[in-house]
Amino acid sequence: MNPWIARNLVYRPATWLRGEPVFRLLRRYEQTQWWPAARIAALQEDGVRSILRHAAASTAHYGDLVREAGLDPATLETKDLARLPLLTKLDLVERGGRLQAPMRPGATSWKTTGGSTGVAVRLRKDRFATAAEQAASWRSYAWYGIGPGDRQARFWGMPQTTKARLRFGAIDFILNRDRFSAFAFRREDLGRYYARVAATRPAWVYGYVSMLVQFARHCLDEGLALAHAGVRAVVTTSEVLTPGDRALLADAFGAPVYDEYGCGEVGAVLYECERGTKHLMAENLFVELLPDPTPEEPEAARLVVTDLHNRATPLLRYDLGDRVVPAPPCACGRGLASFARVFGRAYDVVETSDGTRYHGEFFLYVLEEARERGLAVRQAQFVQTDADALELRIVASAEGGGAGAWMARELEARTAGRLRVAVREVGSIEREPSGKIRLIRALPLGNPARPVSGPAR
Repeated sequence: MNPWIARNLVYRPATWLRGEPVFRLLRRYEQTQWWPAARIAALQEDGVRSILRHAAASTAHYGDLVREAGLDPATLETKDLARLPLLTKLDLVERGGRLQAPMRPGATSWKTTGGSTGVAVRLRKDRFATAAEQAASWRSYAWYGIGPGDRQARFWGMPQTTKARLRFGAIDFILNRDRFSAFAFRREDLGRYYARVAATRPAWVYGYVSMLVQFARHCLDEGLALAHAGVRAVVTTSEVLTPGDRALLADAFGAPVYDEYGCGEVGAVLYECERGTKHLMAENLFVELLPDPTPEEPEAARLVVTDLHNRATPLLRYDLGDRVVPAPPCACGRGLASFARVFGRAYDVVETSDGTRYHGEFFLYVLEEARERGLAVRQAQFVQTDADALELRIVASAEGGGAGAWMARELEARTAGRLRVAVREVGSIEREPSGKIRLIRALPLGNPARPVSGPAR
């Protein structure tokens, strides 16, 4: 689709019909990024005070916490935020109803999220919050010469149900993007992906690091002229982007590579500017940095965020479980807080004996669908025990079982029998040395017969 038509005759009217003031906020965010840090801090303080008072007055969860702390909901100030406990992803699963505030019909939408922790969350967001999330992203994509309506090649999850495929197909059309499945792919699939990219000539490419790397490596190995497709920027997300991966992607696509960090619950958190510094989306998020050093990164801090806009499900002091390394103010001149590095999350890819590869999000989608069906599961982990065998470790919730058996059947069916799935109920999922819980523990790529031993990579 022509970018001007996509932006002005499709995307812009769609945001207006949904009541999402994306373009109004985008104009504002294009200005606020250049504010001095002190002025941005004052903006955040006002936002924290507002969402804190709203959460205390409108949700059972925060109302109870504020009263237990001996605070008056009507007079809460930003400094009182620190008196509340941290919020975790598991809290969202177990206390979702108590975290929600009353909203008028049609003013919210649901978002199902998960991630490397193996906990799937269904979160309600109000229209202003989703608009703010989009505006911050478009403001940051402009740093790479990308704007609304520019054609995108998206290497991402592929919806599994007819209803979901129709819904995401409509979203892809509105956003002028072509979706490439990161779920199950072989060499011949990667060849078809190249042909589509070469034919459609997207302005930018977006997707999981591991999927983009495998696609880029395939094109280089096969001598496919991916760089001739005219891609202006590659944006990676969801996984750690190593220097080697960045160099490989830049070489294959012939375009600069930028890294995005965020989570489904609050949207984008950090975007990399043209100078390589990661900047906080400060208009949307207030962050607390809890010292959490490692031997390699003594300045590392645990990242805790407060969403300043989502009044449908206020998230105060939400612990993302990842670490960041702060950086001095960036030479780009933006007043947005700067970070040098974020680390702590990564997905694995499961490769079967016939060479088919399944990205971690493939398994997450099945986990999310189980929860949407009302099947009881608190947490899950997928462990590849052999080239064609998987152990599904389930922490069942108090409501009962059944989720494991359903997920096993679905995985075997959706992999066309390539994976045999055994279910094991456990009391808890073993944590990595970093404290994280990996959704996927896969065998090394290219050597699927190697047994799992020792700590996960």
